[in-house]
Amino acid sequence: MMRTIKVSNEKLFIHPYHDLVYDSNPVSYLKESIKRTGNVPVYPIIVVPDRSDLEIPDVFWVVSGKIRLQTLIWMGVTEVEVSVLDISDETEIKNTIIDLNKQRVKSGREKLMEFRHYLEMYPEQRGIPGNRYSKIGKELGYKKNKVKERVSLNSLFKGEGDCILETIFDGKMTNNQGHLLRKIVEKYPEKFTSEESYRKLCDGSFDFNRLEYSLSNLDLNDESEFKIVKGYLKKDLSPDEFRGMLVKMGKVEQRKDNHRKNKVTVPEINETYISEHVHLIKGNNRTVDFENPFKKLIRCLVGSPPYGDLRLNGDDPETETGHNMTGHEYGVYLSETYERYKQFMSPDGSIYVIIDDFRNHQGSLSCSIEHFVVEMERKGFYLTSRIVWWKNNPQPRSHKSRNMVNGMEMVYRFTLDPHNYYSNPNLFIELDEEVEGVYVGCTNTDNRGNTRRGGMYYQPSLKKPRNTLDEETCKQIVMDNIDGSEDDLNRNIGIIKGNVQHPEDYFREDDEKRHTSTAPQYLTKVLILESTEPGDLVVDIWNGVGGTMESSLNLKRDYIGVEMEENYFRQTQRRLHILESNLIEPQIGQQYKLVG
Repeated sequence: MMRTIKVSNEKLFIHPYHDLVYDSNPVSYLKESIKRTGNVPVYPIIVVPDRSDLEIPDVFWVVSGKIRLQTLIWMGVTEVEVSVLDISDETEIKNTIIDLNKQRVKSGREKLMEFRHYLEMYPEQRGIPGNRYSKIGKELGYKKNKVKERVSLNSLFKGEGDCILETIFDGKMTNNQGHLLRKIVEKYPEKFTSEESYRKLCDGSFDFNRLEYSLSNLDLNDESEFKIVKGYLKKDLSPDEFRGMLVKMGKVEQRKDNHRKNKVTVPEINETYISEHVHLIKGNNRTVDFENPFKKLIRCLVGSPPYGDLRLNGDDPETETGHNMTGHEYGVYLSETYERYKQFMSPDGSIYVIIDDFRNHQGSLSCSIEHFVVEMERKGFYLTSRIVWWKNNPQPRSHKSRNMVNGMEMVYRFTLDPHNYYSNPNLFIELDEEVEGVYVGCTNTDNRGNTRRGGMYYQPSLKKPRNTLDEETCKQIVMDNIDGSEDDLNRNIGIIKGNVQHPEDYFREDDEKRHTSTAPQYLTKVLILESTEPGDLVVDIWNGVGGTMESSLNLKRDYIGVEMEENYFRQTQRRLHILESNLIEPQIGQQYKLVG
């Protein structure tokens, strides 16, 4: 129960927690309102007794009505009517302060402070996933996922980056913009050395997709350079204009020099390249001689062919694989290509095709996947399973495109015998293995390989692709597919979820083309693990820059790759040289051991 009394304003003090959470400035419009009600605010000022010093009686802490009190004092009122709440527990008082100010019109800073109050009020409890977020969401009127996102942002920006959080809570910056900025902070921590570094970026009108390119060339803390960055982030400068300014400043040449200094030199490249566990063949996969020095049949043929007219992987649209074909023509073409390798397949082997549809020239979908499946079955292949590759961060298309970019692609598994194909009984044992050079955890990682949280996810040993699978999602995917029975070990993993692969660069010379559509390691590794055992032969006839090769080596499988483009073939050889120098050496019986 509350009692109402009049108290001299000299005995009223703003509670420190009220002062910490909420701003205070007397306002003129409130002054006029209070005058009309006889110098008594419509909503009462609420206080609690101060029991810290009993020698001074009737001293109170204000827990609600700070601005009303300050406005009354500003008006010259010396005695104030207050409502007294008779509580003394500090935690209860703090909760009361927040509860009594819920209807207040708040700034972004005040909303952030309330959010942090609820983080303390509902601490994380192991074994109760999501429960905390739901409770906080009910207090704030947020959905559970919104709370989860802001908890993640708070953990990174808290402190010097508070201004970013305040801008987000004020609605002037989106959660997505905050996450884009977070990735840049993780990648370039040396650029964010003070509160001022963050304050410069507290602008919701910035295009944070442009920030990485900006900071890879210019210094945020240099005022003259930040002026250029700001113009680029606000789109006052086009990409061509921004790059032109970088060229004039000598920044592009400086980056090229740094790139060259960090390169690994490798021997001169030939049409084929053979090492103990890898054989690379340069040529068109439809005509090249398929040499197999391993003298074993293919257990797993995995890869991603060009997607017809969906995008250009080469430089010439007239000769690029699949271009200027209808969906049916492309389905026939692709199935004929795979049929050529049927003679080299193990009877219990699998073909995994990572594939997406494309549009014909008139704009309609080509249905190339449907045509492809029909043609594969005509050639004696059986569609055994379909796997969804679910992308957490689908890359945006040009603004000129009429359609949103797909958030998923399909992986089709074909076998020669629908009743007798190999399924690795040690799949989950291998997933549990921890070996040097293969990092386990479904994590957020920066380009230096620093992990943010754990789970189940394979990463390559050198350049780490990002993956934002949270731990609970990982557990759910695993639990959905395993209960320890033999049937479950033979079940297909229906969803493989993670981020689109960032184009890898550590093996690329500065004058070479960047591959724009590399399959991420976590995807190809799951496919290889499902269909092979250590020592088996994995083949990718659409080698690209050797992503499947790296997955195979990390998982102790032999590999053959076929690639027709000189540019990508050279990059694959450099990549292999780096891998073999740092990861594996052969032992007797096709076993592997790790070296230095």
